[in-house]
Amino acid sequence: MISIRSSFISLLILSACAAGNAESRISVAFDADGLPINRDLFGANQISYPNLKNITTGGISPAHDRGFGIWDPEKHRPVPEMVALSREAGIRVQRFPGGCASHFFDWKKMIGPTEERPNQQFGLPEFLKFCEAAASTPILTLPDYAGNAQDAADLVEYLNAPDDGTHPWAAQRSADGRSEPWNVFLFECGNETYHGNHREGAAARTLSAEEYAARYQDFRRAMRTVDPRIRLGAVWHTGEWNRVLLEKNSGAVDFIAPHIYVGGYSGNDGNPAPEEFFRIMLAGVRRVSGDLEDFRAELAAAGADSVPMAITEFNCHFTQEKPAPYRLSLGGALIFAEILRQFLYAPDLMLANYWQFANEYWGMIRNYQEPYLKRPAYHVQDMFRRYLLDELFTPQIETGRFNAPGGYGVPRADDNHPAGGTETSDNLLSQQRWHFTPVPEEKIRQRELPDGTLEVTFLSTEDINYYHAAKFMDAYPLYGYKLTAEVRVEGLSNSSGAALQIGDGRGFNATRSCAATPGVRNTQWTRVETVYTPLADTKNLIIQARRMSGNSSGTMWIRNLRVELTQPENIGSSPLLEATVSRSADKRKISFLIVNKSMHTPEKTFLAISGVRSASAETLTADSIIATNENAPENVTPRPLPLHISSDGVKVELPPHSLSGISIEL
Repeated sequence: MISIRSSFISLLILSACAAGNAESRISVAFDADGLPINRDLFGANQISYPNLKNITTGGISPAHDRGFGIWDPEKHRPVPEMVALSREAGIRVQRFPGGCASHFFDWKKMIGPTEERPNQQFGLPEFLKFCEAAASTPILTLPDYAGNAQDAADLVEYLNAPDDGTHPWAAQRSADGRSEPWNVFLFECGNETYHGNHREGAAARTLSAEEYAARYQDFRRAMRTVDPRIRLGAVWHTGEWNRVLLEKNSGAVDFIAPHIYVGGYSGNDGNPAPEEFFRIMLAGVRRVSGDLEDFRAELAAAGADSVPMAITEFNCHFTQEKPAPYRLSLGGALIFAEILRQFLYAPDLMLANYWQFANEYWGMIRNYQEPYLKRPAYHVQDMFRRYLLDELFTPQIETGRFNAPGGYGVPRADDNHPAGGTETSDNLLSQQRWHFTPVPEEKIRQRELPDGTLEVTFLSTEDINYYHAAKFMDAYPLYGYKLTAEVRVEGLSNSSGAALQIGDGRGFNATRSCAATPGVRNTQWTRVETVYTPLADTKNLIIQARRMSGNSSGTMWIRNLRVELTQPENIGSSPLLEATVSRSADKRKISFLIVNKSMHTPEKTFLAISGVRSASAETLTADSIIATNENAPENVTPRPLPLHISSDGVKVELPPHSLSGISIEL
């Protein structure tokens, strides 16, 4: 296997040197009408966590009572500066209460006089007042592990019914200071329901696909009885979940709500080098378009072609602080720009919500008072707002290309290797026995049967994250690994089901790198499959039996476990430049938003546009791809970019790792 390692080193060298010196060229055919621009793709998440501390401690919680910075509880109004920042960035849709805070969202405890809810100064009316001030459309996420369909129907009455003496919840709205309806029409039935409610012990719970599908149906029916104008989104996950959802709600899903997070990294050692890491990320982020196509294909296969999509959460997924917080860096912002570009050219997206707007862990704005710090992602949002005109056009781009090995949650992007397919049919997993780590014997019994079948019995109804049976093998990062097995269960109805996981041998907590099969809750033997592409520095793999969550007893069996060598998914080499092009309705202005993915080399670029009268440009970049604004607010901020106008177009030199906006008047 030495030759494989040598090839991997050569691949990295090729990747690092792929940027050419030839001038890039971007041209656009304006001989037909362009695509409409959906500005509802410029959305954000606002967070509201239930605040239990103020009951005993008193005082104002910056996070809970100030809505992470957007609400002023002393003056009972939205923070004007935050309203201005939201408007400045063109944020058109605001999602609330945000992510997993939705699991137990009790809206009835977030209304009424604030003096009667001293532990929740920022609640539902406050959020809606912020939306109104910021000229944004609200989308509300309903709880999936609390409340019922009647609570959801009551919410619609509170929001949309007239206060005419026959609607008690509308009367409550008037008592809260709003006589006219709020007219909220967009809702989601839960948030990432499939991963459980995050409670421990007896309180832990994970809805099955069947339970969720029934809940969605009940909620939608009850809510539309109050107001038929409402649209209820459904949580979108993977195969079995999605199949059950669409089957049980045939023709009655208003929209699906997938979440897209690009990449995964949690290491604090700077390995691989930041430039190499973001080269991999910026090559692989193009897979977002493939994700959208996959979602459409699932809908089409179920006869649900007309169901639209709302990407209610998206971002990069980097959870570390050293050598810099990648999620807050220039590199993270360029991934944001590339996701937005792909969303804009997608034909059927309703809306999209960046995770998230202010403070906490991911906010594009930091601080609770002036001076407010604009992080790189905010500048990306603002540049898209300013440079997108009225019609969207697909550019033709002639530019250099580069290869990247993939890993860290994104596919390979490489013209020198095959794209997918089985490399060998041999079972690479040696006939080793299962390795067991200890579990409480009064709760779990685990053993390997004489024929090699794994049997795990859950004696307790406690929600136990099971990963204690494993096998191990060597790995080489140029390949993918297809894991197959047969699985069946008895009981375990209220659980995530029995599954298998294959990942980096250093463990998920160390690398955040793995792939898992769908969970099985079938009493018949069911074949499962997943493909895992290792990280660039992976040396060995761990295969684990899994039941991630659930509070029902029962038994799972796993047999015929195989691992085959495959060529991992390969989306082909990445262009150095990606561009979003738009034109004004009067056809007198053209604008470009261009990402240069090169880590070190400026890219001389010619924009082939005739009849240019004037042009201006600016660029968002910094000395380093991992630069942030945390300690230097102006470190990553748009700056003027020189250009040259000629008789047949515009010449510009795009800095490395940059987003550049170019405005042309004809």
